[in-house]
Amino acid sequence: MTPEELFDDCLEGTVYRDKQVDAHGVHLTARDVRRLDAAGRIDFGGSELAPCATQAIQPQKAGPDDEYGWWRLEGGTYLVVFNERLKEGAPPTLLTPNARLLSCGCSVAPLVCRPGELRSLLTVPSCGAAIKENARIALLRPLA
Repeated sequence: MTPEELFDDCLEGTVYRDKQVDAHGVHLTARDVRRLDAAGRIDFGGSELAPCATQAIQPQKAGPDDEYGWWRLEGGTYLVVFNERLKEGAPPTLLTPNARLLSCGCSVAPLVCRPGELRSLLTVPSCGAAIKENARIALLRPLA
């Protein structure tokens, strides 16, 4: 599967094809950043599973005419939710950080994605980082 086919046939909630598709995959854009607030629990059987509690961080606009705001993040781990979703029937794909995110000292946890909402853990260095709404921060690659 080509990146173009991945974009056209397997994703919904995309922002702008010309900027999101490149030779290696499809860039995913940040929709929400959530602070991890309370410990989760996981057991062997799954009957005591309790996901980690999260709280949305509101992006702040730099000026009154700005269309999009910035998440100004302190060092730590966050949950990032992407605008894009994998459609039902889409083949497994690999989500990795893109070079732009890495150049800011940040990363997302690489993972194999299945249909549904796309999200990952976002790691921010101790010096912090600012991420703008809809920033392209991860790359979704076809596995086959």
